[in-house]
Amino acid sequence: MKIKKFSLMAVALMATTMLAACGDQKEEQVTPTPEGSETTETTELTKLSFGVMSSIDVVPLIIAQDQGYFTEEGIDLDLQVFAAAKDRDAALQAGELDGVLCDEVAISIYQNSDINMQITGTTNGSWTLVATPESGISTLADLKGKSMAISENTMIDYLSDYLAISNGMTVADIEKIAIPAMPARLEALQNNQVDAAILPTPFNDTAIANGAKEVDKIYNEDIMISVTAFLQEVIDENKEAVQGFYKAYNKAIDYINNTDIAEFEDVIINAANYSDEMRGNIILPEYLHNYLPAEENVQKVLDWSKDKGLLTKDIKAADVINNIAMQ
Repeated sequence: MKIKKFSLMAVALMATTMLAACGDQKEEQVTPTPEGSETTETTELTKLSFGVMSSIDVVPLIIAQDQGYFTEEGIDLDLQVFAAAKDRDAALQAGELDGVLCDEVAISIYQNSDINMQITGTTNGSWTLVATPESGISTLADLKGKSMAISENTMIDYLSDYLAISNGMTVADIEKIAIPAMPARLEALQNNQVDAAILPTPFNDTAIANGAKEVDKIYNEDIMISVTAFLQEVIDENKEAVQGFYKAYNKAIDYINNTDIAEFEDVIINAANYSDEMRGNIILPEYLHNYLPAEENVQKVLDWSKDKGLLTKDIKAADVINNIAMQ
């Protein structure tokens, strides 16, 4: 498919080998005993560094940290929030991260760069296909001949092809406009520089509030919007810590699903970059306990990445999915 370059250059993910992981650092948590006792109990915490970007997917991780669930599982979590994927990946390349929240196309690129990043879980966010009122788009079939803002070599790029093929079009029937930065993509839509865009929360809400039309909602079903992943060497060296990471994650899911949203609405607003005007009107996705994506669906993304030249190695889905968190 012909991709027209917008004013910003598409962000390229790094392609160098991974430095030593930082997940083997240990830290002691001192637990005082009752007054008058002669001893103190120390609990050794395993430090894990995890890189994310602001999104609704991150909420359970921040809740787990705020509620102390990681500490309960013996983990000192360094949760690093990045403004862009390139910044997250630079930190990964520098050996500053043990795991990341990313998409499956990124997994392809990591693997092609000899970074053995393993999918160990999924998240529960969603994307929304929105269109300008002037575009005349009201159904997926209406995308034929229209322009769509994308981030090149990401799941959004994959999704635009998926939407075309699954609705009786060819990938060439949708004109892709590469705009890497999400705010710039939203601005292009609002200025009628593109007909449509696939946007995550809260950018989709902003677009719709400003007059754009919701055409379709894309959930983590056949396509994983994003996954969580850890380096294989971190899994090998800190198996119990990685398992504890997901136990804490699942505790946060239980908290979210059994607590009035007003109790943690500030966390959501900060994690997903909502405006304060959305307070009281935020609708969360259905958060589920951690699970793994279907192998056949991951394989489709790997095959697409290979067709795009992002993956040149013969890697199968089974090679990048690790069930450590399910044990």
